[in-house]
Amino acid sequence: MTTAPASIIKSANPGPIEETIVDKLTNTFNPSYLKVANDSHKHSHHAGMRGASNVAESHFRIEIVSEAFAGKNMPSRHRLIYALLDDELKNQGVHALQMKTKTAAEANKDTSV
Repeated sequence: MTTAPASIIKSANPGPIEETIVDKLTNTFNPSYLKVANDSHKHSHHAGMRGASNVAESHFRIEIVSEAFAGKNMPSRHRLIYALLDDELKNQGVHALQMKTKTAAEANKDTSV
């Protein structure tokens, strides 16, 4: 049985942090759908970003569909991603992640992903 290739959507010109996020999520969760959007430009003027060394890759929006989330509630799913991206959050200047995490069955019920 062959599996259809995952649908992976990322920025037109992803930076190194975004590439690492996509690689880690893909390798760990084997998603059927993954979208990573860099929303840093929307937040660069916020007070919390003043003096930050990384304003170009600081805020990301992640939409991911993976069977790895089956049987897990939303906080558990988010904790898995936060743990996976711990270095990016603690050491690489990623300030915030906005996440939608679903299984294929959930995504099929909700067409927002």
